[in-house]
Amino acid sequence: MLHQPVDGFRWRSHEITRVEGFSDAVFGFAVTLLIVSLEVPHTSTELLETMRGFGAFIVTFVMLAGIWYGQHTFFRRYGLEDKITVFLNLALLFTVLFFVYPMKFLFGEILTDPMMKGKVATAHGLVPIVLPEHKPWIFVVFAVGFVAVFTVFALLYHHAYRQREALGLNEFEIWETQHSIRRMTLSIAVGIMYFGVAFMNSLPKQTRSEKRVVLAVAFVIILLFLGLMGAMVKMMRERRQVTKKWTAQQIDSDNPPE
Repeated sequence: MLHQPVDGFRWRSHEITRVEGFSDAVFGFAVTLLIVSLEVPHTSTELLETMRGFGAFIVTFVMLAGIWYGQHTFFRRYGLEDKITVFLNLALLFTVLFFVYPMKFLFGEILTDPMMKGKVATAHGLVPIVLPEHKPWIFVVFAVGFVAVFTVFALLYHHAYRQREALGLNEFEIWETQHSIRRMTLSIAVGIMYFGVAFMNSLPKQTRSEKRVVLAVAFVIILLFLGLMGAMVKMMRERRQVTKKWTAQQIDSDNPPE
């Protein structure tokens, strides 16, 4: 059943299915894992220590909310519940749960200690929070999670595109589906760039020549990131223009001149 268009795209589902209900429960559990502390701090020192992780909580919460909304929009637009869709959705949920802690740890360190050189007191004295040899692997784990999430979304939209005739997608909805596939592919490219960051952190930095190599690699990575961000902005503008044009055409067709 088709419903009134939202942003030009007709929704084919307005009811919460079992698949979405299970997904919401998983996302809720993932947010629970992000909570800085499961109990109220007993001292002001504990409170301030807890608040140190608030920035990482905000960033990871926003990322989880974005993933949830993207999944919500997909199911509302296409209303698919076949085996392929359920399998891909389960893969998405697994990825979210598996990488929620690495995301929180990475952003917690970046926001409080961008150079990742901080230390923590243990029974054996002060030890680095992030060992130098572990830093590349942290970025690899984040890159794998980032790429996995958007790969699943790209596969979901590709599956919906293959079902375009059965779903009765109109001209704009087909364009929007293809555009979503391109957006997800571009996001995958952004995730792959984090493998470059991991490679940069694995390079030796002892001699002057080695430091120059690291600086050159960092410069290339920054340029590639800027290029990808520019492409994303361009795609967003294109999408906004096409959506606006299609919406205006629909209004004109619904209200023909007398």
